[in-house]
Amino acid sequence: MPKEKGKQLTFDDRCEIEEMLKEGESFRAIAGKLNVSTTTVSNEVRLNRSTVKGKDASQKAQSRCARFGECHVVGLCRTCSSHAASCKRCAKKRCYDLCDKFDRFVCPKRERAPFVCHKCAKRGYCTRERARYVASKAQQKHDERLSSAHSGIACEPHELRVMVDKVKKLLGQGQSLEAIWAVHGEGFPVGVRTFYNYMDRGVMGLANIELPKKVRYAPRRKRGAGEPKMDLSGRTYADWLALPEELKLLTVQIDCVEGARRSTKCILSLHFVRLFFQIYVLLEAKTQACVKAALDAVEECCEGSFEDLFPVILGDRGSEFLDFAKIETGLDGKRRTRMFYCDPVKPGQKAACEKNHVELRKILPKGTDFDELTQRDVAVACSHVNSYVRAGRGAAPIAFASLALPPNLLESLGIIAVPPDDVVMRPSLLGL
Repeated sequence: MPKEKGKQLTFDDRCEIEEMLKEGESFRAIAGKLNVSTTTVSNEVRLNRSTVKGKDASQKAQSRCARFGECHVVGLCRTCSSHAASCKRCAKKRCYDLCDKFDRFVCPKRERAPFVCHKCAKRGYCTRERARYVASKAQQKHDERLSSAHSGIACEPHELRVMVDKVKKLLGQGQSLEAIWAVHGEGFPVGVRTFYNYMDRGVMGLANIELPKKVRYAPRRKRGAGEPKMDLSGRTYADWLALPEELKLLTVQIDCVEGARRSTKCILSLHFVRLFFQIYVLLEAKTQACVKAALDAVEECCEGSFEDLFPVILGDRGSEFLDFAKIETGLDGKRRTRMFYCDPVKPGQKAACEKNHVELRKILPKGTDFDELTQRDVAVACSHVNSYVRAGRGAAPIAFASLALPPNLLESLGIIAVPPDDVVMRPSLLGL
């Protein structure tokens, strides 16, 4: 039996209710035995009772209509062979089978506690519909009601249409459901998980194939770790883990994003982990000289704050990053940062950077010819990726970056804030 608030009655409880009602016990007595409130028992009997037809006495059958006393309807049959004064007096046909004004009579005693006819004095000869409480049928009604409450679409048709139209538009721009709900969730009648269920059902033309994450990626081929190309003592991932926590939090992860095999150009990405913000710089080639030149240009845009913004850089062991001496040396010839390297074939050690590349790949998928790109194209892609709201963060990365990074850095790189509804995460953004 329920002892905690919110617990539901069991089948054994309903059997107990049935037996006690037959014995004429009050709702208060039943509630005391089941350790529930009196209202719980009252609602249970009223909602889950069942009805049966009374004894069909022909002379009293018409009294099933609530309007029987004042009814004077005649001519319900097209060809009446009876000479009765009104149809309710006809002995050949039942008027309530023909009359569209028929209103079934409900005994007023049934609408008061105990809502059943178990102890009614007229129960032996009453011809009207009777109410009784049967535990098995009450359990069945309860289960059906519980099932129907969790089925269907829990919002008004107009609300659903407005929501679906908005989601369709933003899905067409390459945004995920999580990003859409992060911006518009408070105005939608259902949550993102419920909407995923709607899409599984194909609600209003939406299909799972429209979701970016429904696309399956081919499994990656496992490769051996191999030998390091040069001595990186003091700059390994283990050395980075030994740094103070404040330096690890300020670490910027660096990587290169490549296009088609025939492309010479590539994109250098610098990911601020604490801001979840990533800037992109177009490189003419994937070389150490181009990486050095790009970092020098970024330092110039920082207006003297490069050492504060990039105290530690963590990258992979690609050949373009292995000249740590040039990377660490600033425009003034002094050390501007400290370079560390992930273990071989361990991209997960800079997982935040890799994760953000997933968003960039929505605009520049693998196989794109980067030689056709300009720095302006890269700036547009960077603006949309960083204006894309991530689930669970409350705001787009650019909102945090605009508070923490020098305005001249964003302005020089052409990175601007894009309104959430205007964010496009498709190759069509750059006309590809």
